[in-house]
Amino acid sequence: MRFIIFLYLWFLQLSSQGQNINIRIYSHIAIEQFQFTAANGKYDIISNNSIVYTLSEGESATITFKRNKIRIEIANNHFLLDTFLLIRGVKQDNFFAISSQNNQFSQRTYDNDLYVKTGSNGLVLINDVNFDKYIAGVVEAEGGSKAPIEYYKAQAVLCRTYAARFYEKHIQEGFNLCDGVHCQAYKGRCKQNPTILDAAIQTSGIIMVDSTLKIASATFYANSGGETVNSEDLWSTHHYYLRSKPDPYSVGAPGYSWTKEIPVSEWKSYLIQKGYTVYDSIPFTFTQTQRKKYYSYNGIDTLLELKTIRNDFKLRSTFFEINHQGNMLYLQGKGYGHGVGLSQEGAMEMARQNFTYDKIIAFYFTGVKLMNMSSVKFFRIE
Repeated sequence: MRFIIFLYLWFLQLSSQGQNINIRIYSHIAIEQFQFTAANGKYDIISNNSIVYTLSEGESATITFKRNKIRIEIANNHFLLDTFLLIRGVKQDNFFAISSQNNQFSQRTYDNDLYVKTGSNGLVLINDVNFDKYIAGVVEAEGGSKAPIEYYKAQAVLCRTYAARFYEKHIQEGFNLCDGVHCQAYKGRCKQNPTILDAAIQTSGIIMVDSTLKIASATFYANSGGETVNSEDLWSTHHYYLRSKPDPYSVGAPGYSWTKEIPVSEWKSYLIQKGYTVYDSIPFTFTQTQRKKYYSYNGIDTLLELKTIRNDFKLRSTFFEINHQGNMLYLQGKGYGHGVGLSQEGAMEMARQNFTYDKIIAFYFTGVKLMNMSSVKFFRIE
């Protein structure tokens, strides 16, 4: 009961621009040592509610996992601290850099503050960051840095919707989300294009919900190939707002078309492995003017899903045709990604054609609503 109330209140607070979210960074790495640099402004290093040291702007600290504790080295000063510390910026516009002296990982910069705690095999780094600044960082990582602002607004709403839907995903581990692709790609603060942060702030608090006011599935990918995909054709889960439809805005974009060649012998072996009987005289030609779910050849329908073929052969999409010539199969494909929801390149083109972000979202998600998080009760308190 108390935990549910906490989540509800936290979620309402999250709608305000000043609310922070906790993101584990470098989540795929067991970090034994890293260097923290106060890139902009001063930072207090806090342990057991006491300031151990204050880093001036440009000053660095080497932080090491040692005997299950945290060791800090700053110039000629050495500290062996407990299993948890906070490195807090003196002002809200502070940001810091994380780097590796042994090239274990690439350098990145992050807004706001950093929690450091010991884990089972290294240090766990958690960025305590302003929610809109986090969204801007995700949008830059997911959508690039050279697009119109209305596209960035649409992408910000989708990324915020995802964060709101899954914000408790890692809460038992002491943070909300991580920077891995199974959460959302997050490579640090937005620094390539200030328009992205403007888009996040201008849409602050806005998320996408379905007709029952449940947080919607905010899926996106690079390019639809000219037609989107029904959600159940990919995940076996039907969402009324994720319907297959023609998408003229994605046609001709950089991710629209692709090709691949596969030897016939390899294809035969693959079909046999999947349990199908093949004959030398049968062509494996396959056409798909509209998106299909299953592969068929020579009038033979199979239960082999195109998404399985895509995964097994590392294809860009399931929207492809096969031309059988001699000992080779020539695949002509359209699109890049799973095809469910928003096509990023299509949304960029819509923005270039002066569609506003709400119209872009309405095109790719049928019948959804855009609402502020503070006006929607997602948790019932009993």
